[in-house]
Amino acid sequence: QSWMNFAASWTTCSRKTSFAPALHRSQLRSCSPPKKYGGLRMCIDYHALNRVTIKSRYLIPHADELIDQLRGAKFFSKIDLRGGYHQIRVNEAECYKTAFRTRYGSYEYTVMPFGLTNAPLMFQLTMNEVFRPLLDKCVIVYLDDIRIFSTAREQHLKDLEAVFSLLQQHRLITKGSK
Repeated sequence: QSWMNFAASWTTCSRKTSFAPALHRSQLRSCSPPKKYGGLRMCIDYHALNRVTIKSRYLIPHADELIDQLRGAKFFSKIDLRGGYHQIRVNEAECYKTAFRTRYGSYEYTVMPFGLTNAPLMFQLTMNEVFRPLLDKCVIVYLDDIRIFSTAREQHLKDLEAVFSLLQQHRLITKGSK
C-alpha cells in the first residue's frame, strides 16, 4: 500500500516540476526509506558525484555567531521555508548531473536535491542574497530558518512586512504550520 501512495506522490511531484524524465540512463540509484510519520522518502546516492565535485569554500555561519546578533531584541519571529532546497532551481544545463534511476525510469532534478555536497552552501548563499537588505539588521538566516528580531513591537511588524515582501518577490514558500 505504501508503494501505491508513493507512486501517486511521485506522479504529483513530477507534475510540480521537481524532476523530469532524464534524457540518458543514470547510474545513480535511489531508495525510498519510510518517513517518520508515514509515507516514503526519496533518497539518491550522490556519493560518486560528491567525490568529484569541487567543494565550495563558503562557510555556513556558526549558530553561536548568529545568536549573538539577537542581543537586545525583545520581539522574535521564526519562519521556515517549505521544501527548502527544492525551491532553488538547478541550471538547466546542469540538471543531467542530478539524474537518478528508479523502478519508474530515469529522472533528473530541476530543483536542488538534498545530498549534493555543495547544496547547503549554495542554499545559504542564496538565502543571504535574498535577505541582503535586512541581513543582520533585523534578520538572520541559517539555511531554511529565518529569524526576525526587533527591539519594539511596531518595528517588528514593519520588519515582518519587509521579510514577507522579499519572500513574495523571490517566490519563496513558507511552512504554514510554524
